[in-house]
Amino acid sequence: MTDAAQSHRRAALVVRVILLLGIVIGGFLLLRKLNLDQLWSGLRHANVFLLALAIFANLLSQVTRALGWNSLLPRPIPFFRLVRYEFTAQAASAVSPEGTGELVRVGLLRDEGVPRTVTVTLMAVRKLFSSLGLVPLLPLVWLTGGNVPSWAAKLAAGYVAVLIMVSVLVLRAARPPADRTRTTRLRRLLFDTRAALGPIRRPRVAAEVAGAAVLTRVLDLAALLIVARSLDVQLSLAVGVFVLLLIEVSGVLPAAPAQLGTFEAAVLLATIGTLDHVDAVALALVFHAQQILPQLPFGVMGIAARRAGRDRPRPQS
Repeated sequence: MTDAAQSHRRAALVVRVILLLGIVIGGFLLLRKLNLDQLWSGLRHANVFLLALAIFANLLSQVTRALGWNSLLPRPIPFFRLVRYEFTAQAASAVSPEGTGELVRVGLLRDEGVPRTVTVTLMAVRKLFSSLGLVPLLPLVWLTGGNVPSWAAKLAAGYVAVLIMVSVLVLRAARPPADRTRTTRLRRLLFDTRAALGPIRRPRVAAEVAGAAVLTRVLDLAALLIVARSLDVQLSLAVGVFVLLLIEVSGVLPAAPAQLGTFEAAVLLATIGTLDHVDAVALALVFHAQQILPQLPFGVMGIAARRAGRDRPRPQS
């Protein structure tokens, strides 16, 4: 490993440690000022039927994510298997360090014959489309009111501007590669990356992936509003979209597994001046649990199914 790579890893580790310390200290200060009896009372009296409905929305959103992968992959894979892979990757991300879930996805698709370079490239494309899926909901932040902070509209505008610039760069890179010699390792990597981006230049594929991303975001917003309703918390559409926006922005931070701490901080920041402190904490905890817990049993079943497939003896040629 080069000195530059070692320095980069050390810097990333320092940032992660500082962030985790901030989360721990912030959590301690939050609990000191929190009425735990009132919080527990609100959680205990939550509407179970509505929580089950929110969990169903979460499970359905994994299916819509698999729809996006189904449109992008260069070779057909049974859709049910793609859904299982989505649950497996999401479950791995929820219980292990950052990035582990995507490494699991790389391994799963490699077994299907998809090269690692293609999978990594398409993961970046899926992340971009996932972020773009929030854009159609952002006008709700300033069109419907809802007591959002004055800087919410500016953040939303900046978010859209960054996504537009990134999208233009990706589309330019997605042009068919002209150099097919691929004489060096770097040339081969660049060729394979640009070739993997090719599908997004087809209008049908781009529309399918974008539609799946928007549907996923709508399900996330619906689940958030249902969770708020189950806790008897009054949450407007505008604040709900702003909550999703801050969660999305906080996702770039090198945090603990499943955005533990940064997720809750994003919800609390988005609801300042809108919700009571106890209500905001209850909403953050239950919504985060709704986001990460439902796919765990399905992810475990996916891992077990994959192991069973590997252990099954292959037929002799």
